[in-house]
Amino acid sequence: MNFKLYKKIIDEVKDYIFDVNLFHRGEPLLHPEIVEMIKYASKNNIKTRLHTNGVLLNPEISKKLITSGLNLISFSFDGYTKTTYEKNRTGALYEKTLGNIIDFLKIKKELNSGTPFVNLQVMEFDEEISQKQFRIQKEEFIKNFENLPLNKIVIRTPHNWGGLLDITGISKTNRKKPKIMACTFPWYALTIFYNGKVYLCPQDFYGGLSVGDVNNDSVKIIFNNKAMQEIRRSFRNKKTDNLSPCNKCDRCLRKTFMGIPKEYLGIFLKDSLRKD
Repeated sequence: MNFKLYKKIIDEVKDYIFDVNLFHRGEPLLHPEIVEMIKYASKNNIKTRLHTNGVLLNPEISKKLITSGLNLISFSFDGYTKTTYEKNRTGALYEKTLGNIIDFLKIKKELNSGTPFVNLQVMEFDEEISQKQFRIQKEEFIKNFENLPLNKIVIRTPHNWGGLLDITGISKTNRKKPKIMACTFPWYALTIFYNGKVYLCPQDFYGGLSVGDVNNDSVKIIFNNKAMQEIRRSFRNKKTDNLSPCNKCDRCLRKTFMGIPKEYLGIFLKDSLRKD
């Protein structure tokens, strides 16, 4: 996304949004102005989140990210061991990427910086490894971060990207009651692609369900337009057979509490109850 379009979006939403996720469909550290994008959002009192695989990190960019005002960074790490990681993350080197993340944490510690909050998301996905083996590997893996300011480790399970991937055996999916649940995305977020096209959620990876274009309308108008109202109505009535890719998304079949996916219940409630 070019910086001019980005500034337009931030200027429009700065008075009524809490945070912005500066990533989708690609590696954010490839963007030459990512640090300036973080700074501009921070300048307008918008909290920023970044999700990266860490492959492109180096001491220079790490220091810039830490001092930019970034509020949260999440590292996607695809396995506790070299074998699993390099099988899941083709082309990346386990030792190099792990070293990049450790160096980032060391720099944060040296700078005595309270931000960004650092998540490490690990994908427990390997057909050849049992849950018991994963637990053993996890205990050993965590030792890499002793005495470093890693705030949280998040264990992730795969999802099918709105039906684009054929993934089975996901325990958090409500297989016994295959009835679609109300997705939370239409009520609190939008996904804006690099070209300004707006989509319902990040699971719509290839952009099949467009709801607007920020080149033509404001974010506020798009969030409340007819397309969004119809989508919300479809979820309320649980009639989404003709709503693609929602009708194939396994997230709409995940176990819920009061209609909210259990794995995101804490995050959703925290975001909803914020007063600042």
